[in-house]
Parts: sequence; structure tokens; C-alpha cells
Amino acid sequence: MSRFFRFIMGAVLLAPMPLSAENYSYADFEASVPHIDLETCPEGLAEGDVFCRVSMNNDALHVYVFESGGMQEFVALHSFYEDEFSLRFGQ
Repeated sequence: MSRFFRFIMGAVLLAPMPLSAENYSYADFEASVPHIDLETCPEGLAEGDVFCRVSMNNDALHVYVFESGGMQEFVALHSFYEDEFSLRFGQ
């Protein structure tokens, strides 16, 4: 391995990472993830002024939590696998 190549690789590996990632908003999520709107968030998953959406992938349900106000930023993701949930429709 040449000295120049080692220098470049060292510089790349030691380069500072961005201090914070870009925020993920509901607008980004809505345009890119097939989902179902939930009337209310499942009990115990979210606190405060938030709303939830759910998607299904393979054997898991994924509940996404977003802030209700402002930019509607992503707050949390909760995943439930096939033995951790049951589906009920209606009352």
C-alpha cells in the first residue's frame, strides 16, 4: 500500500462527522413509507402532543411517532413482532 493511499485513507477515517443528522419529518415519511393512520397512539407508546402511524414489514408492525405541532418531526419508532401483537377491528 502506498504512502499516499494510507494518508488519504487516514484522512477519510479521521474526518469529523456532522454534529447532527437532518431531522426526519412527517412529510418525508408520508411520501416514502406506505402506512396506515392511527386515530390514537397505542397506550404507553407516546406522551405529549403526538400522533402515530403504523406500517407492516414481514412479520412486524412498526409504529412511528411524530410531533403534532411545528415541523411534525419524528420522535420514536416501536416495532412489534408477530408474537407481540394481535389485530382487532372495530369495537
